[in-house]
Amino acid sequence: MDKPKDSLRFLDFLYLTFGSWLLGYCVAAFTAPNHIVPVGLTGIATILYGIKQVPIGLTILLGNIILVAMQVKMVGKKTAWKTIYVTVVSSVATDLMMGAYNFSSISPYLSFLDSIEKHFAVNPLTNDLFLTTLYGGIFSGISMGMIFKTGGTTGGTDIITQIVHFKYKLPIAHVSLCLNAVVLLACAYFKGMHIAMYSLLYVYVSSKVIDMVLEGISNFRTVFIFTSEPDVIGWAIIEDLRRGVTALEGIGIYSGKKTNVLMTAIKRGELPLLRTMVYEYDPKAFLIVADARQVLGQGFTKLEDEIRFDTSEVEQRKQAQTLAKNSASNQN
Repeated sequence: MDKPKDSLRFLDFLYLTFGSWLLGYCVAAFTAPNHIVPVGLTGIATILYGIKQVPIGLTILLGNIILVAMQVKMVGKKTAWKTIYVTVVSSVATDLMMGAYNFSSISPYLSFLDSIEKHFAVNPLTNDLFLTTLYGGIFSGISMGMIFKTGGTTGGTDIITQIVHFKYKLPIAHVSLCLNAVVLLACAYFKGMHIAMYSLLYVYVSSKVIDMVLEGISNFRTVFIFTSEPDVIGWAIIEDLRRGVTALEGIGIYSGKKTNVLMTAIKRGELPLLRTMVYEYDPKAFLIVADARQVLGQGFTKLEDEIRFDTSEVEQRKQAQTLAKNSASNQN
């Protein structure tokens, strides 16, 4: 595979940087002004901001510094440096856009920083809770999806989940659910159930958009064709649609008879032609059509364009496997 040795490619750097700034913008323009509480460390920071006016970015930064240090010590480095980069950029962006600091009150020599901060400051785009939930969730999902696409994380409770899973072997999904539930319960206690329900909706919208960014909009279809004319239909798919097709053998449970199954992946716009083609050769054919989030490989999206990993870790893993095999063979 022709991949660069350094996992931080230029495109990855752009994704991490833009995603981090967009994440900060979501907090400054949508969630914080309207008291919407995202889950995770950002949610905790938002609650503290509402109670004590503690800068959200500063809370996220300090919290992640502690968590990343624990992650490196207990789990290993892995993508910790990406988490640090995302945390620093998103935290600085959040507080700059919210105008969280009055530098001139700290020292007259820092007054020039106040003018810089004013250039980055943003106003809330809307005070409508529904619009905040909808568009904030969309932009938040896009930002986190871009970060996750490079193999990075936003830190916070993701790190806690990883640590707990590593130390106590608890399922990641269960730990994440419990942590998010605690944050939402805190939101309900301090902000009220009304805000908590909007916060939950915000999290749902954001998670769906993250899936769309990572996996793409479902533009592909997986089709299973049960037919008595597998050869004719199979070659028609290859020659007319220019798509690959795989022949499978099945047994009908009720009839006990063998049946021929064809499996193919096509684009959504090719489905009407495929249905017509199948009907032409076998009107009694049975079709199952399912959404395919991604189709990777020849004729579709290149697999190498969707992979994000540190090649040095892969090489180290291969070397360790080779040493283990050599050691086993020597012992024999």
